[in-house]
Amino acid sequence: MKGKSALILFLIFSATVGLGLLAIFGITLEREEGYFSFAGVGNIRQGLDLRGGVSIVYEADEIFPGSEEMNTALNLLRNRLDSRGYMEATATLEGNRQIRVEIPGVEDAEAAVAAIGRTALLTFEDIHGNVLLDGAEVSRANVGTHQRPGGGMEYVVEFTLTPYGAIRFEEATRANIGRPIIIALDGEIKSEPMVHHVITGGGGHITGHFTRESARELAQFIQQGALPFRLDVISMNYIGARLGEGALESGILAGIIGLALVLIFMAVVYRSMGICADWALIVYVFLVLLVLSAFTITLSLPAIAGIILSIGMAVDANVVIFERIREEVSAGKTLRAAVRVGYRRALPAVIDSNVTTLIAGVVLFWLGTGPIMGFAQILIIGILVSMFTCLLVTRVLTVCLMNLGVIKAKHFKGRAFSLFGQKDDPENPPEPIKIVERRKVYFAFSAAVLAVGLAFMLIHSVRGNGWFNLDVEFAGGTQFIIDMEGVGSFENSEIEDIIRRATGATAPQVQQILGTNQVMIRIPQTTPEVRLGIIYAMSDRYALHADAFSYSDVSAAVSAAMQRSALLAIGVASLAMLVYISIRFRDVRKGGSAVLAQLHDALVVLCVYAILRIPLNYAFIAVMLTTLGYSINATIIVFDRIRENRSRMPKAGTALLINTSVTQTLRRTLFSTVSTFLAVGMLYIIGVATIRDFTLPIIVGLLFGAYSSVLLSGSTWFLMKRGKS
Repeated sequence: MKGKSALILFLIFSATVGLGLLAIFGITLEREEGYFSFAGVGNIRQGLDLRGGVSIVYEADEIFPGSEEMNTALNLLRNRLDSRGYMEATATLEGNRQIRVEIPGVEDAEAAVAAIGRTALLTFEDIHGNVLLDGAEVSRANVGTHQRPGGGMEYVVEFTLTPYGAIRFEEATRANIGRPIIIALDGEIKSEPMVHHVITGGGGHITGHFTRESARELAQFIQQGALPFRLDVISMNYIGARLGEGALESGILAGIIGLALVLIFMAVVYRSMGICADWALIVYVFLVLLVLSAFTITLSLPAIAGIILSIGMAVDANVVIFERIREEVSAGKTLRAAVRVGYRRALPAVIDSNVTTLIAGVVLFWLGTGPIMGFAQILIIGILVSMFTCLLVTRVLTVCLMNLGVIKAKHFKGRAFSLFGQKDDPENPPEPIKIVERRKVYFAFSAAVLAVGLAFMLIHSVRGNGWFNLDVEFAGGTQFIIDMEGVGSFENSEIEDIIRRATGATAPQVQQILGTNQVMIRIPQTTPEVRLGIIYAMSDRYALHADAFSYSDVSAAVSAAMQRSALLAIGVASLAMLVYISIRFRDVRKGGSAVLAQLHDALVVLCVYAILRIPLNYAFIAVMLTTLGYSINATIIVFDRIRENRSRMPKAGTALLINTSVTQTLRRTLFSTVSTFLAVGMLYIIGVATIRDFTLPIIVGLLFGAYSSVLLSGSTWFLMKRGKS
């Protein structure tokens, strides 16, 4: 058995080294058209906030387009960006006729420009050029295959018409029997099928020598609809990172140090078992890096939030399992039996917590747009990978090291496993902490925190500053393009300080337009006096002329439609979690109390934004989603123990049942919170100012997520049960 275990460990070690080399360096292949690089951290697409990207300005070909038409065009561009995987891209209105699109990680900017800004007007015409119906009457389009007349299969675009479109199509085919109907896209003929009989049923297909990719692209254009007018490209530039210079480097350094601290923490607390968890966590990191690079997923602040949450859940799953093994060892079982029983008893909690968050991730990806989809994508990947590494890799490592005598029962005892100095004693277990009996204190504390936050919101609102400090991405604002010709070298951070002093804006966006001497600055809505203040301040510092400045109004990047999409996605995700929890625990009140705990934590984070006047931007969405995910995960662990103790303590009252379960899972809550805090805390300490604005609310969300799962969720369930056992 020892020889077999040693061989398995060697194979896992070799696989880990191989994964690490592949994740870091990737694979480079030589082809006729040049070298092709696959995987590797160098191939990870970085977001606009970390690395920058391409900035494209489109202009409507109409002189006076209506605001409704411009918003329609903006939403269509946003949908096209999402459908092509550019979920971290932004689209904003500039002035009355222009739309600026910023896309991260674009290799072929010209192709992106052509595809995204295409009018995509589909028409069905007779031989005289009369339009019989257009793409507005197509309800669905997808890729299909069709038998060629001469044999063989070809890709086609299958379409289904609306009821009204089906009637018009039937009339059109009846009037054109024996003649072709011309199907054109933006005036380009795609196919000219001959009408042999009246076509009913409201469907058909478009041929045109398509490849699978070109057919898919045409189907997407038809499905999303046509732009209300042609968009002309008037400028295309590459721009620098929104977070400023050094943001990516400091973030990577903070991530490495944070991960190292988590590994050290697990090794110190769980000794040899902690080494297994560390090994599995390293495998997890390599696998996530491989997925990010292989599938060209954009790494941005929302993505980092998803990774932080999934790392926290990966560590948490190991903590839950190790704590159950410790309990079984303390109860007198042999180490082998304790490992077997510990994994079996921890499995429901691990699955429930991960599946609940996974459901939320799937709903957010399904209904969300832009950064919400990006967050959900990373979260789903992280959860699946973490479950694999925790339930398979960690367990195999544990069994092998146990067979080799490295893991011993005594490693689960000692002061590291004692809570507040208490010794593990199965004969005289510690008294449960009184949680339910003190619920009024906890409810009062939460109410006070929320009241303080509401007071700050009202004070700022009365002063005319708004309830929250809305950034340009939420409120729109003014965009300056400043030509720094002749200035020489300059730093983004210095310009940010000048803009802050001149305008009072807490987080101005300063980006260099690469390859030029221009700087693009975005700030919330300003008055003419403030704009003059910017011009005077920048001119005084850099000796600029008045003609070096140009400005325009820009719309919010997080549009009203995107905000509605976010609220809908979060609402449906909460409902889905409520249903899952209610079914798994056979009690809708547990689901309700878990969702209420989530709502509490989200409101606390909102209060942090209001009190500290942290700007609300894209990062805010990621922070809220991270808080909700961590909160539900922590609460599920407590409720799972309550379910287990219900069968062990059939005569116990509800209060005792809750107190006992919370006390038994308290170590897990503390250790999981500390480990996740270590990872996030380093981002706050080392990261640039904008990253600190992003990590501080996450830290508060983590702390209050632990607080609500321990002190509020069970007490809320107790009130819902009205104290009955």
